[in-house]
Amino acid sequence: MKTLLQRLAAGLALIGGVLLLAAIALSLASMLGRRLWTTPITGDMELLQMTMAVAVACFLPLCEINDRHIRVDIIATFLPQGANRILLSLSHLTLAVICALLTWRTAMLAMDSLTYDAQSVQLGLSEGLFQMAMLPGIALMGLCALYQGVYRLTHDEVPAMIEEEGF
Repeated sequence: MKTLLQRLAAGLALIGGVLLLAAIALSLASMLGRRLWTTPITGDMELLQMTMAVAVACFLPLCEINDRHIRVDIIATFLPQGANRILLSLSHLTLAVICALLTWRTAMLAMDSLTYDAQSVQLGLSEGLFQMAMLPGIALMGLCALYQGVYRLTHDEVPAMIEEEGF
């Protein structure tokens, strides 16, 4: 199961990387157009904002399946390994619940945006399409969090602390 989730997360991260590169190219073209020909790309900022939201949603599952979220281990250093394992599992399961709620509410938002034809101000792009494009990343992050939560609860191991990993 973990291999499948890792492959799906890596695939989404690649899509996010392509979106990020496209956003960089758009930004560069707009800046060059503004400086060299005084004609920036119309609507570049709203296109960047919507594209970056989708790209970030694409990167999050890879972060979760590899257990690389930022954690504050101030309390964890004083607790026994079993307590740390339970806390880590609860944090992953909580994230899974939050992702389920985010997936549901983002889907509802996208449906409303498509129903009422919500569009961006300058370019008139459908906001619902960008909101729908965020759904796979949010949903996959929830599945990865659910997997991590159950795995941490059922297996007697705690990931190494950041100091021990050499970061």
